[in-house]
Amino acid sequence: MKKAFLLFTLLFLSYLTSLAQRKEDSLYVFIGKKIKVNKFKPKLEKGVLLMDGAYKAKYRIIQNVYGDYKGNTIKFEAYDHYGVPAFSKYKNVMLFVSKSNGKLYHEKYQYLDVYKTKKGKWASPYKFYLYQYNSNIKPELIDFAEDVTYDTTIVGARENYLQTVYPSPYYKIVGNKAVAVYGNYLEELFELKKIQVLKARGYFKN
Repeated sequence: MKKAFLLFTLLFLSYLTSLAQRKEDSLYVFIGKKIKVNKFKPKLEKGVLLMDGAYKAKYRIIQNVYGDYKGNTIKFEAYDHYGVPAFSKYKNVMLFVSKSNGKLYHEKYQYLDVYKTKKGKWASPYKFYLYQYNSNIKPELIDFAEDVTYDTTIVGARENYLQTVYPSPYYKIVGNKAVAVYGNYLEELFELKKIQVLKARGYFKN
């Protein structure tokens, strides 16, 4: 009886490991440039109410970050409760896409706008929420090839908001613009996402 229970336990653990591995293998992360993002009306089962806007996206892959996706372009569906996906407004963006039932879907709300540095590397400006659950990876000074700025009037110039989203010394406020000073490179950006959102969604254990 004990041997049978032990065998069942080992098989179950093996199944869970295999399941986690398959989920991990379904994830693709890449730097992409938008070709098109168009709204569409998905087919829904009777009685199903979709609360999100549905979009079909096509991106040119500039650089692979994670996964074994083959091809120079990628097509996927994106669903966003707030309308047009925010990632679509950036020229170059780090995107997280996963495969389910043979189709590719954007990992909801997961993206990072990225920019070239003077050394030719990709980096993203400081974002306060990336560091909430990690004490090892710190933002660092980034020498962007061109100034990376954000319009502070879009969200309103409330002092407490600016101090949270565009704090000093990570940003420099010049008029109605927040100029990025600190950030992180691709490897660290992926690691920060990996240990937070991607881990919570079951893609990684550690």
